[in-house]
Amino acid sequence: MSSSATLPSRRFTPMEHVSNALFVAMHAAVLLVFFIPFSWKLLALAIGSYGLRMWAVTAGYHRYFAHRSYKTSRTWQLVLAVLGATAMQNGPIWWASVHRRHHKDSDGPGDPHSPLRRGFWYAHLGWVFDRSVPKPHDESNVRDLMRYPELRWVDRHEWVPLVGYAVACFAIGAVPGLVWGFVVSTVAVFHATMLINSLAHLWGSRRYATPDGSRNNPLLAALTFGEGWHNNHHFCMSSARQGFFWWEIDLSYYTLKLLSWLGVVWDVREPPASVTSRRHPSPPSARRRSRPHPRDRRMTARVIGGA
Repeated sequence: MSSSATLPSRRFTPMEHVSNALFVAMHAAVLLVFFIPFSWKLLALAIGSYGLRMWAVTAGYHRYFAHRSYKTSRTWQLVLAVLGATAMQNGPIWWASVHRRHHKDSDGPGDPHSPLRRGFWYAHLGWVFDRSVPKPHDESNVRDLMRYPELRWVDRHEWVPLVGYAVACFAIGAVPGLVWGFVVSTVAVFHATMLINSLAHLWGSRRYATPDGSRNNPLLAALTFGEGWHNNHHFCMSSARQGFFWWEIDLSYYTLKLLSWLGVVWDVREPPASVTSRRHPSPPSARRRSRPHPRDRRMTARVIGGA
């Protein structure tokens, strides 16, 4: 797909219209919390639902499908796809395609959601309703994922896991369970994820002089299970670990290590020692020359090309 700056406007597909309407309705439905008696059980359901699906987005959609930073079985790959689809962020192939375009030209004209080019609100939310980007079901940079018919099915029918999750929350707690376990947590996961697109390119520190505006932010890292170490990630995107040092808490990485000990995942990529030893950003004069780690340039070529 060509850059978002050159794409003509298009008509939304019928499914996109439905998706946009559902998105607005979900935000309006959050107000129902003021009409439902509060209980700690409902809050626990919301927190548990947030945690499960935030993990599915960070460890599944992002670190596995978009970056292939570890390996797993075909069965567990499908589990990650289904869980991720419950977060109302479209299917795994769509998500990976958009995110790979982001890395290919981060904060450049081809970035679908750069706050440095289009502002905070566009990067956080506006791009979702932009009729020029992203084109649905772009397959040019996700050929590695298109090989799997079950992933293509989830990507085409991403509403099935979403509705299934809503039904499960209703079965657990009736209407209050639906509101807190599904609506509130879904909206929270969505906006926490979008903060990485928007705020993580505007607010925080820069350890590595990457050619984009990515920044490390411990608050965002806490909200997103490690995704807030965004400057680290942009410097070494093939790493499953984004908190490079012991004080950079990365819950998604910790769970992936645990799963690797259990044999569920393997070949969990770590940042090279040459990367983690660089604790300070390059001097200003070196910023233009700075580029991501060589391994990540190779990884970009392989992943963007769909190898």
